[in-house]
Amino acid sequence: MNKNKLRTVFLSSGLVLGAVMAAFSVVQESNLSNYDWAAKIEDRSIPMEKYLTQLDGLATDKRSPITQTDKEYVLERMIEEELLIKRAIDLGMLDNNPIARGTIVQQMIKTIIAENARYEVSNNELQSFFNNNIGFFTKSSRLRVQQIYFSDQEFSNQSLIEANKAYEMLLNGISFDTVSELGSESALKIPNSLMTLSKVREYIGPSLMNQARNLEAGSFTEPSKVSGGYKIIFLIEKELANPPQFSLIRDNVLAEYRKRRDDNSLREYLDNLKNWYDISRNLPE
Repeated sequence: MNKNKLRTVFLSSGLVLGAVMAAFSVVQESNLSNYDWAAKIEDRSIPMEKYLTQLDGLATDKRSPITQTDKEYVLERMIEEELLIKRAIDLGMLDNNPIARGTIVQQMIKTIIAENARYEVSNNELQSFFNNNIGFFTKSSRLRVQQIYFSDQEFSNQSLIEANKAYEMLLNGISFDTVSELGSESALKIPNSLMTLSKVREYIGPSLMNQARNLEAGSFTEPSKVSGGYKIIFLIEKELANPPQFSLIRDNVLAEYRKRRDDNSLREYLDNLKNWYDISRNLPE
C-alpha cells in the first residue's frame, strides 16, 4: 500500500459518511494510559492498536523498511480523519443529515445480526422450521382479503399517523371490523369471498397481493404506502395448494429461517436498548 493509496483510504470516504461512520469505530473516549494512545484530539483519543494496524498495512505493501517519516505520515492522516469526524459531529451532520444517519443505522443493524452468520443451521432445525411454517412455504391458490385505506385527501398529513394507530389496535387484538371503521369511506370495496391471486391483484395490486399471500389467516400487513395514502391488508382466509417437498425448496427455507432469526435478534437488541436508556415520549393527542 503506497502513500497515495493510503491517502485515498483516509480522505476519500467523505466528510459526511466516511467521517461520521468512522466515529463509531476509530475514536474512543480518552480514558487510556500513555501507552495505549497514539494521539489525542481534545477529549478523544486514537488508540495505539488502531494506529499500529494502519502502520502494519503500509508495511505489508512497502518493499523497504518503515521509516520515521512513514510513521509520522500515517499518524497525521489518522489525526486529519479524526478532525473531520469531530467537525462533522460539531456541525450537527449526525443530527441533520439523513444520509449519514441512515448509513449509521444500516451499519448498526449489520453489526447486530453479524453474530448469527457464525452459527450453522442444522438440518433438523431447518426441517422443524419448515414443518411449523408449512403454510408460509405453500403457494396460495385463493385468498379472501379485506383492506383499510387511509386517504391522504381525507386525512391530509395525518394519514400515516391514523394508519399506524389502526395497526396498533389490530396488534392489541381489536377486531378488524371495528378498526376498519376508522378508514376512509372512499376505499374500494373488495368482495368478501375467496378469489384467485390474479383477481386479488386486480383489487390491491401486485405488491400488496404478494404480501397477502405470505400472511397466515387472521393476520395483517403493516401500513403500506400506496398511491394517495396508506393501506392495511387483512387476510381472512386462504386456500392452499399441495405443500412442496422440503428437499426441493431447502435453500428457500434456509433463507427465510435466517431472515427471521436476524429480525428476532434485531428486535431483541432494540428492546434492550429501550431498557438501557431513559426515554420520554410526548405524543400529540
